[in-house]
Amino acid sequence: MASQEAPRNRRERRAQAKQQSTHNDIPLAHPKQQAPTGKTLIDIAEERQLLQRSSKGTPSVTTTRIDPDGSITETPETSASSNNVSTPYLDVLLYSTSLILLHFTLTFLVHHQYGSERPALFPLILSSTVYSPAPWLILLLVALLHPQASHPSMQLVFATMAVVAGTWLIQASNNDPYMAVMKKAPALGTLWVWGVVELRWEIAAACLVVTGAWGWWKGYAFW
Repeated sequence: MASQEAPRNRRERRAQAKQQSTHNDIPLAHPKQQAPTGKTLIDIAEERQLLQRSSKGTPSVTTTRIDPDGSITETPETSASSNNVSTPYLDVLLYSTSLILLHFTLTFLVHHQYGSERPALFPLILSSTVYSPAPWLILLLVALLHPQASHPSMQLVFATMAVVAGTWLIQASNNDPYMAVMKKAPALGTLWVWGVVELRWEIAAACLVVTGAWGWWKGYAFW
C-alpha cells in the first residue's frame, strides 16, 4: 500500500488535520478539587517577601530576574522614584483654565448687566486676560493651594474663602454702586466657586447654608 502523500501547503495541512482530529480526541474531565500538594504562587511570593508592605504603607517593589543558569536574582527598587511627589501640572492647568474662563464669563455678564452699551467681545477678552493680572494670579494660587486641597488645614482655608467671598459678593451686589460691582463681582464670584469646588460635599453644603443664612439675616433678596 502506497504511503499517504504529504501535504504540500498550509491549506492541505489544515484539511488533513481536520480529517484526523475530532472533538472526541480531546479528553474531557473536571479539574481536581483536592488541595495542591506543592507550593503555590502565593506561598512562593510570601517566601520571597514580594507581598510585604513597607512601614509607610506603600507596596515594596522588587524586580525579579531569572539568570541563564536558572538562578533567580531579586533587586529591590529604590524608593526615590516611588516617593517622588511632583506638582500635578496637568491638573493645575485644567483647574486654572476653568477658573480663568469663569472669570471672563462673569466679567462679560457684569458688563452686559451694568454697562451703558453692549460690550465688544474681543476687547473684553484682551482687557480681562492679556492686560489683566487675574489669570496669572489664578494660576499662581491654584499651583500653590490645589495640590494640598484635601488636607484638613487647606479645607479650612477653602471654607473660609468660600464664606467670605460669597457674603462679600452678596453685600457688594446689593449695596455698592454699579462701577464697584463691575470690578468686584468677577473676582469674588471666581473665588467663591473655586472655594466650594475644592471642598468636600458636606463642608461645601454647610458653607452655602451659612452664606444663604447670612444673606437672609441681612435682609437681601435672592430673586
